[in-house]
Amino acid sequence: MTSIKLEDLNAMNRCQISEMAEAGRTLDTTRNDYCVRFGKHVRNVQAVIIHTYQMTAHAAIREADPAKAAALWKEMETLCQEALKELKELKDVHPHCGTPELYDLTLDYMNAAQHRFSQNMEDAECRKTPVPNGLFQTTS
Repeated sequence: MTSIKLEDLNAMNRCQISEMAEAGRTLDTTRNDYCVRFGKHVRNVQAVIIHTYQMTAHAAIREADPAKAAALWKEMETLCQEALKELKELKDVHPHCGTPELYDLTLDYMNAAQHRFSQNMEDAECRKTPVPNGLFQTTS
């Protein structure tokens, strides 16, 4: 049985973002169906953001080491930043094709990923702190 590696998933996700950016630059906006055609790319990136967030949450909650869980959330944050970089211009160029909504959604997911990254980093630091002597009663 073959398993999917995080690197492969990230490569596929970044491909969807690149394809959306390329379509946003090259589609003929004088055609009546341009927004429908471009909207397919927008929906693909939306699916990438939502699904990757769900997969990250699933993997992070099962990770015993909070530092490793934080690394997963950092990857999610980076994915969102890459999408936002492309969407920043596209939302102004193609405002009626779903890009402003995707920009806002991606920003929300990035903020959530940053929050979970910070929480996991705090947990990782907490694990390194020794328990003070006398904090807990000894049982005999």
